[in-house]
Amino acid sequence: MNYLPQLTEDEVRYVCSVIPTQDTITYFQHNPKEFSKIRPGFRANAISKLNVSNLLFSYRNRGFISFFIENHISDWLSQIKEHFNNCMEDGDSKELALFHTLPFCFFADNIALYFKLINEEYSEEYIATLSAAVKAIKESNGKQEKLQEELKAKESDIKKLQAEYELAKSGLEDTDIKLNERSAEVKTLKRSISDLEKLKTVVQNDEEIIASLKANIQEQEGTIQKLRVELADARNSSKRLEEQIRADLEKQQAAKTAKQQAAQKPKCPNDIEEFKDYLGYNLENIGVPADSEYCALLKEHLSNILFQGIPVVVNRNVGITLMKCIANALIGQSNVKTLAYSKDHSVENVDSFLASGGRVVCLDNFIGNCNETELLPLFDNHRDKIIFLTVAYDRTIHYVSGEFLRYCQYLKLTRIRAMSANVEITEDPSTVEEVEVELKWLSPDNRYSHLLREMLGEFGYVQSLVEQKCAVISGEQDLCRMLAFDVLPYCVDVLRIAPYNTSERLLKYAGDAGRCPYKNLFKEWFAR
Repeated sequence: MNYLPQLTEDEVRYVCSVIPTQDTITYFQHNPKEFSKIRPGFRANAISKLNVSNLLFSYRNRGFISFFIENHISDWLSQIKEHFNNCMEDGDSKELALFHTLPFCFFADNIALYFKLINEEYSEEYIATLSAAVKAIKESNGKQEKLQEELKAKESDIKKLQAEYELAKSGLEDTDIKLNERSAEVKTLKRSISDLEKLKTVVQNDEEIIASLKANIQEQEGTIQKLRVELADARNSSKRLEEQIRADLEKQQAAKTAKQQAAQKPKCPNDIEEFKDYLGYNLENIGVPADSEYCALLKEHLSNILFQGIPVVVNRNVGITLMKCIANALIGQSNVKTLAYSKDHSVENVDSFLASGGRVVCLDNFIGNCNETELLPLFDNHRDKIIFLTVAYDRTIHYVSGEFLRYCQYLKLTRIRAMSANVEITEDPSTVEEVEVELKWLSPDNRYSHLLREMLGEFGYVQSLVEQKCAVISGEQDLCRMLAFDVLPYCVDVLRIAPYNTSERLLKYAGDAGRCPYKNLFKEWFAR
């Protein structure tokens, strides 16, 4: 098993610090070629303990080093598991077996790391309590070993003194000074023995502390179990409450949606000719020539598509200027509120924006970046708005379902130079009275709708979209505006096809010999 990828840098540094230095040096000596790659010019037995630990940590990602560290971790865990199992077989409880094992292993100073490596999870309080107990046992054991060594040394000294005393008695060579010196040493030994007794008392106190810690651990485990039961009950109650709140919100949303659909209808200027005049003044203000071939056609097209209660898809390069013109002509101000796409915006955020944004609003860069089907119900709920959907690149629309265009109007004006200029509108603002309207989509089938149907079929439009576009064609002017600002720019900029090379019907109608009144304009814009 690979342990290193599971560990933090501090945990790896700890493991490297507790690996015996001699083990590392021996490993380097047995693998001199690999060692020379990480420490050229050095001998393995010449590095210090600190350098050994730093070397292991610095080159832990080398296979040569990671193999060595992984083997040590695996060996340590195996040894701990074997000792722990032996303690359990001898009758120890789990906690007692841990106390008899962990203080004497390489993880004695990082108990949390041990449990992480064996994939056992305990509360921070439990690990902290266990670590304190292990530390106390380790320190107590170290003191006992030190005392035993000192006791052995003192006993050896006593035996030596006794032998010297016997030798002195037999040889009658000792003097009173020597006896006094030995007497002082004996007194020192007695004081040492007294210190040993005190240390034994300290050990007994540590054992009592350990017993108290065990009792505390058991008490905390009982508390933790009780809290788990309470947490489970709280989660169940919270889940039921969430389900109830969700159901109530769904009912409220359904009622709100039904109310919106019933109340909001498309609006249209009471006097559409008045709106066309004001719109024309604003277009002239930004540089659109009033006597140009396309100006009247553009005003007619905008007057037809803006008040249908569905969004208008437009390139953002011209959309900003266009929106200002329309708003200044219709509602008396050129500022249009815009919501730019962000992945943090929810459907509710968009709905709230549309509700409070005013008569003319803009959703910027949403197409191609979000699920368009989530926006469709919002458009139905706000049919009283003129909603612009701006796109940075027309080609983006190619990757959106063709069915989406059934629910919006495509508008392309980038071939009108004045529309691409970012200019400030200085035309006086105007306000046009509007009324709710019942839309009448269908126009009787006629020669111009039949002509458009043939062209759209040759361009590859889906049939449902073909019929929808043909349904609003009542005469040749409708056909020409639809071709100029919708169909032909869609073919060139979105589908990337040459319309005059694709449609024989278009070539016959708007070619050199055609009878279309705008054929020269169409050829200039779309036949290159």
